[in-house]
Amino acid sequence: MRVIVVGAGAAGSLVVFHLARLLAADERTDALEVVVIDPVDQVAGPAFGTTDPAHLLNVPASGMSVDPDERFDFVDWCRSEGLVAGEQAHYFFAPRAQWARYLRSRLAEACERAGDRLSVRHLRDAATTVTAVGDGVRVETAGGTVVDGDRLVLATGLPGVGDGWAPCDLSEQPRYIADPWLPDALEPVLADDGDVLVVGTGLTMVDVAISLLKSGDDRRVEAISRGGRLPRRHADTYLGEVVPDTSTWGDNLDEIRAAVATHVARIERLLGNWRPGVDGVRYRIAELWRRLDETDRRAFVRDLAGDWGVRRHRMPPSSGALIDEARRTGRLVVRSGRITRVDAVPGGLVVATGEDERTYAWIVNCTGPQTDLRRLGNPVLDSMFDAGLATTDPLGLGLVTDDGRVLDAAGRPGPIWTLGSLRRGELWESTAIPEIRTQAEELAASLIGDT
Repeated sequence: MRVIVVGAGAAGSLVVFHLARLLAADERTDALEVVVIDPVDQVAGPAFGTTDPAHLLNVPASGMSVDPDERFDFVDWCRSEGLVAGEQAHYFFAPRAQWARYLRSRLAEACERAGDRLSVRHLRDAATTVTAVGDGVRVETAGGTVVDGDRLVLATGLPGVGDGWAPCDLSEQPRYIADPWLPDALEPVLADDGDVLVVGTGLTMVDVAISLLKSGDDRRVEAISRGGRLPRRHADTYLGEVVPDTSTWGDNLDEIRAAVATHVARIERLLGNWRPGVDGVRYRIAELWRRLDETDRRAFVRDLAGDWGVRRHRMPPSSGALIDEARRTGRLVVRSGRITRVDAVPGGLVVATGEDERTYAWIVNCTGPQTDLRRLGNPVLDSMFDAGLATTDPLGLGLVTDDGRVLDAAGRPGPIWTLGSLRRGELWESTAIPEIRTQAEELAASLIGDT
């Protein structure tokens, strides 16, 4: 059987890892050929392609093992590599590039153990079209290559960065960085020392600001978003998680919101910190999300998702300390606002926010992914929508699946699976490694069982 995996980043690599483990563990399973299609190197997507050692994981090492059942595997690897020592190693926030090294090493080991029962080929090209061919699939690439397979895994990671905030088309502006995680995108900004406006105040802004502030002692960075909210910090030491019983939390947004607030407040009273309460709710998110109807989901995304996100997706303590110091000295300013006009001037861009007008040498877009898959203009997804091979939830957050197996426009399961961000519509929390690694393990078992 040939499995095509579109996406060589963390999600796609974890799928291949778990396929290799299953093949190595059971010689009765049929041999597999895997073709990974992606123009970038393995495990070099936006999250882990960075080489800046100051860009850290926002999940402690104990939550980042490739095998969900081996909680301390990544911790042990970090120890063996000399990255951390001592009793707090499990609460170590490793550089993201080091986790990429770890995943590559575990992937290579798993493929070696699978031996000649697994062959993996990486096609360095961009997938553009997916069509059905009999009971299988055909993927065409930008370079004109055609790959036929029995099964397809969409592991494309987070959708492209959104630019709905922009009052005009900035794509032709040389001093506008549309996506800071594209290869070498920040190089011209880092080579300069002019002031920078960062649009967005989430975790991407944190990483970008840390890099920018290192590159020029006199540089000033300003970050703007509608809410002006920064991600909260992880605690300095491990506090655990308190997973609630949600059976009586109701089945609408108002009831669930009140129950979450009560739970978190109770944990803060008992333990002196709200974080174990929020981290415990994370284990129940998919269950709670399934209780909401379309109207409630839409209201959550519009009104509450941002507030939840800054508490749920937190900065490592050391990153938080750098951000705090930069704000204290005035080198980083975080504010709320809406951009109403952008004009190019020699050597920079003039940005208006209401009645305020300022000039920056650069603008860097850190607003995060476009939320509606139907508006992405992604050729692979669009080809599937046009052919009726896939559809989205009513909000366009993700593909409709049956436990990761994509359903076509008629609701029938086909030869396509997905994981990670493309399942946000049915799970909501589906973009972090603790969720993706479990999905990859289940997806691999489903593929093997479907042979």
